[in-house]
Amino acid sequence: MTLRLPLLLLTAISLPCAIPNARGAGQSEKGIMLRLLACEVTKEPAKVFLQTKESKSEVLDLPSSGFSEPVAVSARSVELKAPDSDVPLCGITLPAEGKSFAVMLASEKPAGFVPFVVRLDDDSFKTGDYFFINRSAKTVVLKLGGTEVILETGNGVKSRPTEPVHNHHYNITMSDRSDAGDKIFASTRWLVENGNRSYIIFLTGSNGKTTYRSVDQSVDVEEPVGKKKKR
Repeated sequence: MTLRLPLLLLTAISLPCAIPNARGAGQSEKGIMLRLLACEVTKEPAKVFLQTKESKSEVLDLPSSGFSEPVAVSARSVELKAPDSDVPLCGITLPAEGKSFAVMLASEKPAGFVPFVVRLDDDSFKTGDYFFINRSAKTVVLKLGGTEVILETGNGVKSRPTEPVHNHHYNITMSDRSDAGDKIFASTRWLVENGNRSYIIFLTGSNGKTTYRSVDQSVDVEEPVGKKKKR
């Protein structure tokens, strides 16, 4: 018998504004790792590096199809820069807790990024969870089985589907919200057996319509470097 959960209404929280200033953001600290992802797909990946007051990383290609390898930083206040300019593309403020983070970078005019930071070594962010980012021009309404999420433009929120059908899949709909009501732009099914954490990014296409893309991430990524998972 499937346990029916009550309908949850999750109001999206704004990132990165919702992230409090980290304690001792400018102090040197060891063991902090960032994995980077570009929200938009580009023909050529941007070349970037991370810099703190005390150190800077090697230059790397900013990937869009999957997260970068972990990049070590020495503080919780970080600047993202391009190798041909000393002007920061954006600042990244990490939460006070945690050592492993995913940083999704949404392009911002005229030339820069807006970061969305998710802590990876957090027990509350687990297999089957989703993190949604709305970079489209409209409010997006998600029906994740029995869970509803309202995601304002520019915001990000973590959630997960409920009320699976035959304990096999969730019925998923995605809609634009306007004064005329909600208009579905995608209807699909997500399997219950999801062994990853997933990131769903909503964008406005060249035709003005809302589209989305997803990037999966293994839950193993927050393991310390050199630690092998037992089989």
